[in-house]
Amino acid sequence: MDRASFQTYVERSAFVGKEAAVARGNKLGGSAAPAEKPEALLQTVIEAVIEASALSFSDWSALSPNALVPLAIPVSAGGQYRVTQAGVDAAHVLTEQVWKARPDLRQTITREKFNRLSFTAIGDAIANSRSHLDPTEDPPGDRFYAAIAKDFQTNLDALANSARGDVDRHIPCHLFDLDQGVAEFTVGPVAFLPRAAWLTRFVINPIQLGHIQEVEDRTVTYEDLRQRALAVGAPRDLRDAWSILKTLRNFTWVATLRVSGHELDQSHRKASVIIGLAIDAVGSRFPVEAARRFTRMGRQHLYSEERLASTPDGRFLNGWSIRMPGLGARPGALRAKMAAEQPFLDDAGEIFSAYMTGRQTGSAPHLVERWMNALYWFGEARREASDFMAVVDYGCAVDGLSGAGGSAKEMGEFAKAALDPKGQPTPAGSLSVSAAVDRLYVEGRNKLAHGETPGLLEDLSELRAIGDDLLAKLFDVVTVELADFIRNKPQYLTVSEDHAIRALRTRLEQRP
Repeated sequence: MDRASFQTYVERSAFVGKEAAVARGNKLGGSAAPAEKPEALLQTVIEAVIEASALSFSDWSALSPNALVPLAIPVSAGGQYRVTQAGVDAAHVLTEQVWKARPDLRQTITREKFNRLSFTAIGDAIANSRSHLDPTEDPPGDRFYAAIAKDFQTNLDALANSARGDVDRHIPCHLFDLDQGVAEFTVGPVAFLPRAAWLTRFVINPIQLGHIQEVEDRTVTYEDLRQRALAVGAPRDLRDAWSILKTLRNFTWVATLRVSGHELDQSHRKASVIIGLAIDAVGSRFPVEAARRFTRMGRQHLYSEERLASTPDGRFLNGWSIRMPGLGARPGALRAKMAAEQPFLDDAGEIFSAYMTGRQTGSAPHLVERWMNALYWFGEARREASDFMAVVDYGCAVDGLSGAGGSAKEMGEFAKAALDPKGQPTPAGSLSVSAAVDRLYVEGRNKLAHGETPGLLEDLSELRAIGDDLLAKLFDVVTVELADFIRNKPQYLTVSEDHAIRALRTRLEQRP
C-alpha cells in the first residue's frame, strides 16, 4: 500500500487517530506488558504505519533515535512502510514471541537473519491486508486481524524456507603431517580428507582445478595466481580458484560436513562447532600434548606468537614462540594408529549423527546433549593456556557427562561405575576414582570458580593432569556404551533425563 492508499484506508476504516496510536506506543515502551496475541501486535503495527503515512518525510525521519536506522517495515517486493516507534516495538515483540516458540527456526536460522525475515513477513502481510477488508465491518475487527496474522505466519514460513538450503561446509584443519599417510576418515557426519583428496572430490570445475593444481605442483606461485585473479577483467574461474586457495592457505586437511535445511550463516556457525567437536573426539585418542596440535581454521593464534619487550634503558627485546600444528611421527606410523581408532570414532560418530538430527528441530536426547557438551568442555580444557581455566573446564565436563547436577558424590559414583565397576583395590600411590573426582571437582573446580582458591597464576598442573586422565578414560568407556544405546536401545534416549542417566549408569556397572 502506498501513502495515498493508506490515507483512504484510514478514512474508510475509521481507525484510531494519532493520539490513540501514540498512547498505544507509550504502553509498549513503558513498564506495562505488551499484548501477546499476534492479532493485537499486528494491529499496533498497522496503526503505526497509518500514523507515519500522514507525516512529512522530515517529521517521520525525526522520530528515529538513529538517523542511520529509519523506523520502517520492509517488504520483500522492495520498498518499505514508514512506521512509528510503537510499530517497531510491536514488531519486535511479535518477532521475539515467534522466536521463542519455534525451536525449528532457532536451530536453522541465525537470530539476526530471523529478525529481518520476521519484519519482512510483517511488511508482506500489510501489503496484502486490503484483500481482507470486509465492507460490512467498519472498522475492521477480529476476523481482519486474524487473517493478517495468518498471512504473517504463512509469509514467515515461506521466507524461512527460501533462506534455508543444503550445503557442504568445508573447514581447513591441521591434523597429521602428510608423510604419515593417514587415509581419509569419518567421525559420523564429519569427513576428514587430506588436502589433495579434498581438491579432487570437491573442486569439480576442471578449469578451477587446473589453476589450483598449478599452485599445488609449484609450477605457478600463489602470489602470481593472486595477482592474475585480482586483475581487472580476470575470468570468474580464475578468481574462484584463488578464493579456494586463499581459504585453504597452508592447511593440509579439510573437514567437511553436510548441513541440510539451514540458512547460510547458521550452517557455518553449526558446522564450526560440530567440526571442532569432531576434532576433539579425534584428539581424545591421543595424549594431551599431541591433541593440542590438532586445530581448525580460526585457532591459529594458539600456535604462534610474536613477543616484544623493552628494558628500562630503551632496548627492545624481540622473540617468538611457535607450536607447529599437525601431528607427526615416524613416517607412516600414525596411519596404523588412526585405522585402529576407527571403531571408537564410529561410536563417537553415532552420537554426532544423533546430535545433528535432534538439533535440526530442537534439542537432542538428554544423554546425547550431555556427551556433546562434555566433549566441548574437554576440548577447551586441553587447549587452555592456563591451568586455572583448564581445571574449571575439566570439572564442568565431568559434571555434565555424569548428569550429577553439581553433586560430587554422584559424579564419583558415575565415574566409579564407568572406570571401576568391580571395585578393584587402588594401587599404592594412586588415586581412587572417587578421590580423583573429589580432587578435580571439589578442591579444583568449585574453589577456583567460587574464588576460594586464587589460582589464576598458580601451578595447577597436577590437578590438570588428573582432570585430563579422568575425562579421557571416561570418554573411552561412555562413548561406546552410549553409541550402543543409540543403535540398539533407542528407547533409553526418550525417557526422562533422570531415568536416562540412571539407565546409563546401570549399563556401565553391569559391564563384564
